[in-house]
Amino acid sequence: MVQFRRLDPLANATPYQRHVKRPVKSFSLSEAAYNRIEQRRPALIVIEDESAVVGRPHRDFLEVHYAFPDVPAFRHRFNELFERCTEASSKEEAPRGVVIPFRDRPNRALAEQLFWDAALDEAGQWVELDWPAVPEMPEPPATLEGGYLVREAAEADRDAIAGLEAEVTGLPRLTDGGIDSIYEDANWLRLVTTASGVPVGYLSLRREPGGWGILDQVYLLAAVAKELRRPVYEWAVAFLRNNGGRRQRRRAYLDDADEVGLLRELGFQPAETGIDYTRPVDRNEVKQKVEERQAHGTLIKFGDWR
Repeated sequence: MVQFRRLDPLANATPYQRHVKRPVKSFSLSEAAYNRIEQRRPALIVIEDESAVVGRPHRDFLEVHYAFPDVPAFRHRFNELFERCTEASSKEEAPRGVVIPFRDRPNRALAEQLFWDAALDEAGQWVELDWPAVPEMPEPPATLEGGYLVREAAEADRDAIAGLEAEVTGLPRLTDGGIDSIYEDANWLRLVTTASGVPVGYLSLRREPGGWGILDQVYLLAAVAKELRRPVYEWAVAFLRNNGGRRQRRRAYLDDADEVGLLRELGFQPAETGIDYTRPVDRNEVKQKVEERQAHGTLIKFGDWR
């Protein structure tokens, strides 16, 4: 009698490949970023059976991603694995705190309960805008309208990058490790300057498998944002298209209507939506918040998904 055995399509897969195939997940790490964590900070990769929580130090945040084989595993194991991951980090490594870029929409109701217990708070809501078929474009020049220039960011520009990032975001100035993460994550890091060389913005661009070009960070000082936003985005789109980005993606926050509107005018269309959930890294701050919530005794529902 002939017996048939079902083959496991992930039998020879790497851990990363298994994580991205799990049905219950909020996992948007690139494979390159995962490999860096695996090599440098393996304690931030917490795996139990088929469940995983992974922390990525980036821009002074600990960015947390998760993947579980099913809903019961998520319900019973998330908080334990999440705490093990965050305890492996520190306020020195992630002074801006923990952030989960949450995209597990089908399981949001359960996630809200788990996140509440873990002292996580809802922060900004975002949308990924995709341009799945960017037409061919000429290579963009290094000069923008108004005489502004776009040039490669060198090591000597670290201080300028940190200053721009802090002024645009309103967050504390990046540590050396936070600046390192920007340089390491970008395939192309470009500084936008005046004709005389004064920095007014920067671009962090990268590529992903499948011909995707990612407009990761686009920061412009408020004084020039209105004038430069469109030409800078047009430059970035054309640059990525000429460097393998036949598909492109940009994540924008929903409260920035100008950016969302411009991206749609250029050819991007709304795709996946999500919410950032945040909390401090400092254990004493977390303990205090947990105790306050336990004393309150009820779950306050997070805002509606828009």
